[in-house]
Amino acid sequence: MITGIVMAAGLSRRMGVNKLLLCIDNTPLIIRTLRIIEKSRLQQLIVVYSDPAVLEVIKDYEKARTHGQISNMEIKRVYNGQPARGQSESVKSGMYESDPGSKGYMFFVADQPFLNHQVINQIINTFTENPEHIVVPLYNRERGMPIIFPGKYRLDLLGVSGDKGGRSIIDQNAKGTIFLPIADPKIGEDMDTIEDYEKVCKIDSERRM
Repeated sequence: MITGIVMAAGLSRRMGVNKLLLCIDNTPLIIRTLRIIEKSRLQQLIVVYSDPAVLEVIKDYEKARTHGQISNMEIKRVYNGQPARGQSESVKSGMYESDPGSKGYMFFVADQPFLNHQVINQIINTFTENPEHIVVPLYNRERGMPIIFPGKYRLDLLGVSGDKGGRSIIDQNAKGTIFLPIADPKIGEDMDTIEDYEKVCKIDSERRM
């Protein structure tokens, strides 16, 4: 089993508002992310949050799931009380609540609006074929998310600090890392500013026309 961990506890400093609550096609970004993940092969998901408003949106989503509107993937909510410490705090919060027996841990950011389940499955398939390797997607030759770490890195992930998350682990284990090129670089784009948000809404609207 691979455990997915969504890091949804960021402070959205550049945005000025919590970007995970902004709607794209009438759906909050955090829910859009969860729906995409639920279409993938993952069976267990941990969502690390800090904003109570994000928690309420997730709870509403879970109510819809219990009424059979969405799949039955197991979702666990985990509170990060120290988001200012950086991404590593979300990494550790998720890891503490994860299954120690997982074969791998797949980390997601919650602000990749163009991520799709096909790319998630492509990363999972690569890891399944190479279960001792870290798998990192490359978008236009740049490292991106989501990333899978084999279970053997569990203690290393529990020891990360600052805002680099697991990047130091990748740097220290380059020979044990597969860098997987993704054909469409737009899938790796995140959403950090109001201008980014407006651009995403425009592209999403054009794609649905």
